[in-house]
Amino acid sequence: MAEDTPRRDTTLETVVIVGAGHAGGRAALLLRRHGFAGRILMLGAEPALPYERPPLSKGFLKGTTSAADMSLRSAQDWAEAGIEHIGGCTVTRIDPESRRVTLADGRSFGFDHAICATGGRARPLALPGAEALLMLRDLADARALRSRLGSCRRLLVVGGGVIGLEVAATAAGCGCAVTVLEAGPRVMARVLPPEASAWLAGLHAGNGVQIRTGVTLERVLPRGTGIAAQTAEGVIEADLGLCAIGILPEPGLVSGARHGASHGLLTDEYCRVEGAGPHVYAIGDIAETPNPVLGRPLRLETWRNAETQAAAVARTLCGTATPACETPWMWTDQFGCNIQVVGVWEGRGERLWRGAPGAPGSVLFWHEGGRPLGAVLIDAGRERRFVEGLVAAGKPVRPEALADPAQRLKSLLPSAVPAA
Repeated sequence: MAEDTPRRDTTLETVVIVGAGHAGGRAALLLRRHGFAGRILMLGAEPALPYERPPLSKGFLKGTTSAADMSLRSAQDWAEAGIEHIGGCTVTRIDPESRRVTLADGRSFGFDHAICATGGRARPLALPGAEALLMLRDLADARALRSRLGSCRRLLVVGGGVIGLEVAATAAGCGCAVTVLEAGPRVMARVLPPEASAWLAGLHAGNGVQIRTGVTLERVLPRGTGIAAQTAEGVIEADLGLCAIGILPEPGLVSGARHGASHGLLTDEYCRVEGAGPHVYAIGDIAETPNPVLGRPLRLETWRNAETQAAAVARTLCGTATPACETPWMWTDQFGCNIQVVGVWEGRGERLWRGAPGAPGSVLFWHEGGRPLGAVLIDAGRERRFVEGLVAAGKPVRPEALADPAQRLKSLLPSAVPAA
């Protein structure tokens, strides 16, 4: 719950935001919306102004979404809001004691409050020849991939997570023959229960994508104008290869900060970085924040998490202390199917389908003793807010009621819990 504190004059204060991506950009805009009157400076590794990343592996790759479509605001909007941006710079240190941010080129900036929104970098493969594989983390990566995808007949994707499968679906839709190599036993295993993974693998197979699980890449060799990927099972030739095996958060910028189990910056519920005093915050992919639904710190790499934490910190810095509380939620679009996940799959709980398994409008719940822990929604976006309410409530629901499409999910919500 938000706690109001006496409003202060922020005219002479400075907020430095390290990281000018989605989370950092939203924090800057919301600071202005909530009345922050001082200096706001965004420092970004990319030259581009803040933009949303989800279209990089879908619409932007297909050419149906432009860079301007993804931008949070135009250059004129940022200027009119009085928000400064320095792009293409490298921050080397955020020092809570001196309240200064230092850049690699020797420049430094003082702050009253700092927000670390650096996200992470694409995780590289540590094997011979891996530099021949493209990565997909930012706009420059997406442009490089798009420029080569038009002439690509055979694409190899290393990694069967969200980004890897979205690229696979996009490329297959553009006429590429796509092979996905996943070292684990199934696709999107960090996000989906086994039943949903199996359904998704079947969706890809039905659209011509070859998914090979339990396969480890040993080396990548040049082969003509393309590549040859060596595995224990043989060689896979392709015109183009993409490495999509997740991101590496880089929490080392903040002096004295505590790091969490998933290598993020540990924060309190207000996103203040633990060990870094009261004036340094972390938001977005880099932040490992207490989650009331799961009862433990959680680092989330989702659009909603960036929005929620940016809003919470902006309100807090403007005088209304606001915890960053959310029910985890993410989505992906593949082969025309919208797949949404509420909660976090942790490998436990009984599973049940609501509706025909995998059919449009179906929902796969996982629960313990009838208490919904999470769900996968397949083309069932209208049900999301009710599913979120059930997960957030943490109250048992009769499994047969969850499984019955004739039983409205809204009617299963405890009366005291809003469907939000």
